[in-house]
Amino acid sequence: MIFRILLYGVLVIFLIGLVYRFRSIARKSRFFERDKEPWAKKIFNFTATGFLFNTLFQIKLFKAGKLRWLVHGLVISGFSYLLVVHALDDVTSMMFSWYQPGIGPFRFLRNLAGVGVGLGCILFLVRRMNRARNIRETGDKGGLFKGTVSIFLILSLVGSGFLLEALRIISEPRFDEMVEEYSGLDEAGGLNELRAYWARNYHLVLKEAIPFASADFETGKALNQEYCLDCHERPDPAFVSSFLAGGITPIGNWLARFRVDLFLYWFHYGAGLLLLAFLPFSRMFHLVAVPVTSAWKKSTHVNLKKQMGLLEIFSLTACTNCGFCSQVCAVYPNFQITGNREILPHVKIDVVKTMAGKGLWDARAVARLRSGNDDCTRCGRCGDICPSGIDLVRLWTAADHLMESLGFPDNCTQALGTSFDIWTQPFPLPQVPGTGSSPGLADRVAAFEHCVQCTICTNACPVVAHDLNQNDLGPHQIMNLLRLGRKQMAAGSRMVWHCLTCYACQELCPQGIRVADILLELRAQGHRTAEQIKVSQLTNQGSDK
Repeated sequence: MIFRILLYGVLVIFLIGLVYRFRSIARKSRFFERDKEPWAKKIFNFTATGFLFNTLFQIKLFKAGKLRWLVHGLVISGFSYLLVVHALDDVTSMMFSWYQPGIGPFRFLRNLAGVGVGLGCILFLVRRMNRARNIRETGDKGGLFKGTVSIFLILSLVGSGFLLEALRIISEPRFDEMVEEYSGLDEAGGLNELRAYWARNYHLVLKEAIPFASADFETGKALNQEYCLDCHERPDPAFVSSFLAGGITPIGNWLARFRVDLFLYWFHYGAGLLLLAFLPFSRMFHLVAVPVTSAWKKSTHVNLKKQMGLLEIFSLTACTNCGFCSQVCAVYPNFQITGNREILPHVKIDVVKTMAGKGLWDARAVARLRSGNDDCTRCGRCGDICPSGIDLVRLWTAADHLMESLGFPDNCTQALGTSFDIWTQPFPLPQVPGTGSSPGLADRVAAFEHCVQCTICTNACPVVAHDLNQNDLGPHQIMNLLRLGRKQMAAGSRMVWHCLTCYACQELCPQGIRVADILLELRAQGHRTAEQIKVSQLTNQGSDK
């Protein structure tokens, strides 16, 4: 009765957790609403192929990383078998009369599934430990420990299951309970002979050794075949549990005396219930979110405006922080120059998730996100490789509109819309990690002093050719501003913000000046200046109120 009460109580917690998460998702989705389609219309944007192939077979994960796909496959397939066949064995027995958990093939499959889950979880932990390089480069210390609680819970569940089966193999009290329940044998009816047979063939540890002759052994074999064999074959196919049973045999009587198997059963059962109750509130909720994001059709330029709202939060929830998106990010070199972590896709997801949940929680963090999202070229490489099937391009677009609604326009608009009086004010720019105290190209006179103002760079620039009437300065004029010590003014010019980084200017410069690299560096400083201006303006607005 107590087991049913605990199970029903955990199921209630699980359902309450699901309701809470869905209500939270619906509440947070209001931050993304913009020309939002009715939910009924959104249903038709789902595709069964995306759900089937990416959720069940994890095709995108296979393309992204074969080893990672193998690890996920081990955990998901093994855990699914243990859940359906082992944890729900009463249901399985009713559906299939030939199923018995103590029969050899099922013991082997149960141990094989447990090994797969355990090995997959260990590889997960090893991968997280090996993220030291990523932490040094991005400072993403929080990502190192995300999800480890779930992994340890699963490892506790699997490990206690192996040990529990090993204890039951050698436990004499457990053997006596089964005999009383299924046969009713006593000493006069051959109980000692059956007990001796199990000691020889089933690794049972007896409190008192029973000497028996070959005739007694044959009697035990006959009784075993009559009462036990239909449900309990030899435990050897349970290769892990049998190995553990052999290791704990010397202390088998002590373990039986204190009924450690009963304590371990409670631990094993409790770990399973805790995992179930923990699922809606942990990163394991991506098991629900990933199928939704995988089934959603990829956005196009036509429907991008309308695909905002609820599914953006599902996308944020489906992220497993695997980091594949940042590994293929086309603007990763920008992060190496600016040191802005919010350029990296997996970091942007965490910031957007926090911002959607708490609103304008940190003006400086939102300003950095604005700069990072401005650097994004919307090439789609991050979304193409995302194992969770998240349409990241749609998410970045949604984040742009969210930040605009919070008073954070893109940095180009901020720079070109700010007067030079404000733009050239001395702002305390933060030190870029990894650059030390060495000045950049725009700070080293030797990098641009040999410019002879030949205008070859300007004549080759496609931005100047396309925007001849509106463009303010040419690349050669930017170099001249630097020679005049007007670096801040140069960082606020249209030329710097509209540069396509085609490198035509740099390749054709007869003096070998790194013109394009200097323009990129100036834009990086412009990003930080725009961040400071937006934070300052927002702070002043708050103080006025």
